[in-house]
Amino acid sequence: MNELKDFRSFLRDYRQAYPQDFVEIDRSVKCALEINAVMVQFEKLQKFPLLKFNQPETLSGNLSPFPVVANTLGDRRKLAFAIGSTFRNVGLDWTRLASQPGADPVVVPRGEAPNKYAVYMGDEVDLGKFPAVHHFPMDPGAYVTSGMFTCYDPETWTDNCALHRGYFAGPREIRVFLSANTHNLFNLQAHERVGEPMKCAFWFGHHPSVLMGGHTKRGYPGSHYEAAANVLGQPLRLTPSETLGDDFLVPAEAEFVIEGIIQPGNWAPEGPFGEYPRYYGPQVLSPVMDVTAVTHRENALWDTISAGVNVAYSGVKQEQTVYQAVKRVVPQVTTVHCPESGRGCFHAYIQLKKTHDGQPKDAIMAALSAPGGRTKHAIVVDDDIDVFDERAVLWAVATRSQWDRDLVVIPGCSGPPLDPSNRAPALTAKGGIDATKPAGARSFAMTLTVPPEVTEQVRLNKLLTRETLAAIPESLREV
Repeated sequence: MNELKDFRSFLRDYRQAYPQDFVEIDRSVKCALEINAVMVQFEKLQKFPLLKFNQPETLSGNLSPFPVVANTLGDRRKLAFAIGSTFRNVGLDWTRLASQPGADPVVVPRGEAPNKYAVYMGDEVDLGKFPAVHHFPMDPGAYVTSGMFTCYDPETWTDNCALHRGYFAGPREIRVFLSANTHNLFNLQAHERVGEPMKCAFWFGHHPSVLMGGHTKRGYPGSHYEAAANVLGQPLRLTPSETLGDDFLVPAEAEFVIEGIIQPGNWAPEGPFGEYPRYYGPQVLSPVMDVTAVTHRENALWDTISAGVNVAYSGVKQEQTVYQAVKRVVPQVTTVHCPESGRGCFHAYIQLKKTHDGQPKDAIMAALSAPGGRTKHAIVVDDDIDVFDERAVLWAVATRSQWDRDLVVIPGCSGPPLDPSNRAPALTAKGGIDATKPAGARSFAMTLTVPPEVTEQVRLNKLLTRETLAAIPESLREV
């Protein structure tokens, strides 16, 4: 039988595979701003090591017994490693794994679930004892950022999971930001229409493949636990909650589970918060989760994500979402890349093996209407352009497009509510550029190339030492 995959097995395996990309920090580091400051410094170096803070200091000033782990989803290498893929193919493989049939989840008794090692209920709950991170100065306090917020459609009792931020507003209160048009918000609205409280939970600290599968966009309602098992590659073990009923299931291997209830109409101010566009999201009214229980594993690890620092995960997730949308319309699509410059979602670079001049604009329209509505700008290029090389994409724009014929602009679209350039809430303009050569036999200027056999003879690592190559500064960075 295959070894059970969980958060700890991933950390162990990744450390063995990439020991220099796993950094443990043994000195005391404050959860208030300092942990995030470490992450920001690494980002400026364009490095995203997996970080383990062994002595985090909570917001109350106490050393926590729970280490904080950051950058689990730090870059494409880690995401690819989690699902057995490669740097370039991780988005495509994520799509393939999530859509293929997988093993049904398995329900295990509470007494066999690792996440029931410690159980706190009612007045025993004090969120301030845990090392939740306060990321940026204007954030109101500590947040759970890596938590998969889970609830059920009240009619079909189908689970839905997604990453939503949660502000720890009190010892037993979390204010949850449920952005517009999300399925979890649909579930809450369905409960409110009939005046019923909504049962919900945050769970976090699991194998990244579970997070990737569970966060895959599905039809509404559609089981995210099923998709999580597909990407995990083995049955997902679930266990009944402590306070929400036997039919409310949570992952048995999660490091932490926070259970709670949202009462109809119980909304309160939440934010501002340092979000993925690298701006503060505004303060908004958000539903209030009354925490009913916290459970965790023995020697539990607290996983955190800095939304304003690292967008590798959201970029790869958006790639598989856009790829699926475009593939249905233009089967000639080969690769999609959603780069950091667009914060992993606003830009989509789409590579086609073009056979007809109408395909690029079809691809643009499909990408701009992909589920989630985050794609703002789509650039379509030929299959000789490396979409992972932004210079190559912009070169194609510069030399293969004429904007009087190749530019598409669509005003008044629904878009991500956290885009600060929106003219109205969640209302944006979208557009795309056809940066492809004419299809078929029509002539176009020949691209300059060096024969690969010549390059092989004079590779730099044959001519210069590793130390010499490493010492040469990047041309676009100040030295």
